[in-house]
Amino acid sequence: MESSLTPEQVGKKQQIEGLAMVVAVLVGGLVAVLAWMYFSRELPWLRYFGTGALALAGFFVAHVATAAVLGARARCPDCSAMFSVSQTGHEETFLSATPRRRESEVGRSLSGPNEGKRLIRKESWTEERYQVDVTRSCSACGASRTTRSNRTVKTNRVSDDIYRR
Repeated sequence: MESSLTPEQVGKKQQIEGLAMVVAVLVGGLVAVLAWMYFSRELPWLRYFGTGALALAGFFVAHVATAAVLGARARCPDCSAMFSVSQTGHEETFLSATPRRRESEVGRSLSGPNEGKRLIRKESWTEERYQVDVTRSCSACGASRTTRSNRTVKTNRVSDDIYRR
């Protein structure tokens, strides 16, 4: 199969396999730590072999699942070419900016000149909305697809604490 792939497809496949390996190592390590803490100290052989078996199982499942999901995403829906779809464009368009504000009670002062007063936090920010267009293209057939989504960003955050009765 590898001989029928273009150099770009081979690079995409290696990138997917590398990312799957990193995710699998992280999941296997996490499973090993949790299994080590779970197994009792009374049977040390069970602790060692059980932890090793569960870590290997977690590694294998995470590697297969990650490679399958990323491989399916890199497969062209038009020509079914494997490892041929890649992101070719990313464009963000500004939609709106909305000022926002919020007041919330944080607590009460227990001593000092403001004893018994409520501590109020006043927050203000600007909520910016962007339209995101992501273009993915197939290197085998040239088909192109664009997905559109919205992204919200909080900017210009300002916070002030005041005391009130």
